[in-house]
Amino acid sequence: MKYYDLLKNWRKVKPHLGDPELNDVLVREFNKYTTGMFGKEFTRGRYPREFDRFDWRLEQRGRPPRYWDYVCTEACHWLVNFTLRLAVLVEPNRPWRIITSQKHSTVWDGEETLFDFNFQALGIPPLRCFKLSREEELLPGQSLETGDTCDSSRIRGARRAA
Repeated sequence: MKYYDLLKNWRKVKPHLGDPELNDVLVREFNKYTTGMFGKEFTRGRYPREFDRFDWRLEQRGRPPRYWDYVCTEACHWLVNFTLRLAVLVEPNRPWRIITSQKHSTVWDGEETLFDFNFQALGIPPLRCFKLSREEELLPGQSLETGDTCDSSRIRGARRAA
């Protein structure tokens, strides 16, 4: 198991970040998290990192990678539809799909590659990411139903996973 290297491939990823549909997905889904957790609206032009409740970035040296803007610990379930859409835009010939559990949600190509911002940034090994997520596998391209607001039981599960 391996991660799609977001640092190495950022030049392939970056052009797609302006995609209108991708941004609609990010705003719609992550807004469920921010309004449920903080009572604050997530709007275009903002980044998930602005709502991260943990200070893991302070332990890092040097200039942070740009992909860290899209990392928000404990919010994987509300970022995974955005991540799926982005993976499809970046590598359209792979059958990307979501794998999910109470502990983590990530995007997998059905073979050996995970497209995951959070666990990659946190240094969690890809095999652990895969094992923590592989309770339910959605069809390639299928979005995860996240409901109207964030579900605190999923947040507790995500906290235990990391």
